[in-house]
Amino acid sequence: MSNHTKLAFVACVTLLIALPGTPPAAAGDEAKAYKRMPWHLIDIWWDTGADAAFESYSIDVTISENVPSTVNLYIAPIGLGWLSKTSFYGGIQTQSDGNTKADRCLRKIGPALLMSMWGERSLDAIRPSIGGLCQSSGHEGDFVSVRRPYAWSKGTYTYRIFKMDREVIDGKPHTWIGAFVYSHAKDENVFVGALRFKGDKLVLSRKIASFIEIYGRRKPVADIPKLTVTFGNLKVNGQPVKSPTAMAHYPKNVPDYADAKAKDKTIVVKVGTPVEGRTKRDVRVIEKPPAAVR
Repeated sequence: MSNHTKLAFVACVTLLIALPGTPPAAAGDEAKAYKRMPWHLIDIWWDTGADAAFESYSIDVTISENVPSTVNLYIAPIGLGWLSKTSFYGGIQTQSDGNTKADRCLRKIGPALLMSMWGERSLDAIRPSIGGLCQSSGHEGDFVSVRRPYAWSKGTYTYRIFKMDREVIDGKPHTWIGAFVYSHAKDENVFVGALRFKGDKLVLSRKIASFIEIYGRRKPVADIPKLTVTFGNLKVNGQPVKSPTAMAHYPKNVPDYADAKAKDKTIVVKVGTPVEGRTKRDVRVIEKPPAAVR
């Protein structure tokens, strides 16, 4: 990047109102009680039972309420996963931002669908959707991302990633991984974009997270929206995960405004109501089924 381009990029960023994860200081007791944003209200760690040669992975998420645009809420069905040694995540945001490859000035795009990959900065590793945007940044660690504006609302969605085409660069194989979100209410598949991963025989790790996060400018805790988010129906390579287990992690020094319960093979998270007297930060939500008696 030339010095001129760098200066233009910095000028664009300074015109924005606080990037996610870089809020201004808040006043009063709440600022002292909780750590800086973003706040992960809950991290759910799924265990599918075994690593798998990767073709596809999907998970359903149901959102019970429409969320106002004044709230910066990130619901990530894939909060963190690994394809071989590369970590990635993706989900649904109320307020996102992005840029094009030609114009590095970030712009706000409102509600959006995302997929991001850690450990990469090259724009050549990004394939945005038509009308979609992207980002390459180091403000939270090196990552590249695709972002697709999408006016989502309450309902059920399936977030799916799958193997696309292969590319060889300097004699080394790479694989494009595409992200789609299926709206059950609208019966439509939305292409979020694709990212280029190193390697061609990718392995999906058995441990995959989901999370719910409040980000951006700090606002009163009372503004955390009240809703229910349900995660479930995990599929690896198109086949349902028969007996997933799951651990709920409630991070320290953030508002205790999320509580997870198991329902069949799903996890139902109540958000927006304070949980008093929490003593355990790691709670097994879905246990391993007992061994069959012969």
